[in-house]
Amino acid sequence: MSQAVLAELVNVEILRATGHPGSISAKSVSDWERGWYTWPAKDVRPALCRVLKVQDPADLGFYKRRPARPAGSDDGQPGSASLLSLSPSDLADVEGLTGRLEVPGGRSFHGVELSALYQPVNESEDLAVAITPTPALVSTLGRPDRRTVLVAADRPRDDAIYLADGKQLVRRAMQRMEAQAVPTAYRLDDLAIGIIWAVVNTDAALLADDGALDAARQALIHYEELPASAATLTEVPEINDVSRQWLGSSFCARHITRYLGRLSSPPLFWTKDQRGEEASAWLLWTHKLDYLRQTSRRFANAQRAFCVPEHAVRTSPKYERVLLLLAMALMEAFGIEVLVTPDPELSEIEGFVLADDVIVASWLRGPSLWYVDAGAPPSRRATYSAIADQLSADSIISQPTAFRRLQAAAAYLDIPWTWFATRCRELAAVGVDGLAHPRSRLLSTKGLNTAIRYVAYLDRLATAEGADNASR
Repeated sequence: MSQAVLAELVNVEILRATGHPGSISAKSVSDWERGWYTWPAKDVRPALCRVLKVQDPADLGFYKRRPARPAGSDDGQPGSASLLSLSPSDLADVEGLTGRLEVPGGRSFHGVELSALYQPVNESEDLAVAITPTPALVSTLGRPDRRTVLVAADRPRDDAIYLADGKQLVRRAMQRMEAQAVPTAYRLDDLAIGIIWAVVNTDAALLADDGALDAARQALIHYEELPASAATLTEVPEINDVSRQWLGSSFCARHITRYLGRLSSPPLFWTKDQRGEEASAWLLWTHKLDYLRQTSRRFANAQRAFCVPEHAVRTSPKYERVLLLLAMALMEAFGIEVLVTPDPELSEIEGFVLADDVIVASWLRGPSLWYVDAGAPPSRRATYSAIADQLSADSIISQPTAFRRLQAAAAYLDIPWTWFATRCRELAAVGVDGLAHPRSRLLSTKGLNTAIRYVAYLDRLATAEGADNASR
């Protein structure tokens, strides 16, 4: 049985048992086989057992991966749990206690350890669960010296886990000391994990180098006057990988903006982002959102091309792939048509902007902080033109509308569209800040919220059009 067939059969079983569509894909099955996820969700485990005709998930090799008790070990010291393997049974005897919640790293992300307060749900409704903000809870979640998260399990109703940004919850509780609503849209799944993963890793990295970044920008300011430059990594040896990427991205955005006036026709923007970790910068970095606004105002009908080889899809967990899909949605929200090529031979082509003239600006996965040029020699311009022609003819998500392009992108990234659109509608109604909110002055959730709301809008529009056509 193929992974795709198994995924479809499991989704049918989930729908039959719960009345809700499943979100299992062939990539989900691959993730289980690789051991990335060792304990599927509550509704998935019995569905798998029924499809594969076994009695217990353990017969399929599943197990709970818990290196320690989430909130307290036997010696009274705080234990730890992983964001990727939290389950309601983990929280059965730790409510009201504080522990550590480990958020994994990535290729540039270093990983973050959160302080987690485990609380029971007091009341449940369709759209929110209620948490009573006791003085102890407010004190724990409001500490300025650490990032905190509230973890709540609603075992009586649906055995779901909900998460909330501790400081955002405390901010509301300080205004009205009464039961606080945690939206059910904040339930733990791959979309929530992806958002938390990107926000807290990026935030921690940039906050760690906040002062050093200012000093580095001043030290590198002489490059701003040059039409072509390549700053070396040794010029900023004391900052982390994410901070280096921020410096490079910020410089490249300013470089492109300075020379956009030389272009008289809608350009093609070529980006090296091929994974969600890289693409999350579009969703969170304030300068990138400002850059999108400026470029989209100057040019209608611009295009942005992504090179996403199949191996990048296969080796990225679902919670990372949803971030790449959201970044594509953000482009479409600004009226920028997204193109995608899977050609691995193009994955290391430097970033460029091509129209009747060309601008080169590249900072990702290169040997330097950035490489920029206000032009390009004929040989490179010919290469860029060939790439543009190839994408124009062979984009694997080529469709006439943004809605259908994003659906095609979701299919390529192995993300079930119905699940993704439903979760975006739920999060669009409440925003993501209550789930994960950055503290760095260099970050914002505006791009992330814009992408989520755009997907929700497109899906509602498509649903309304479908209903209208059916009634004719």
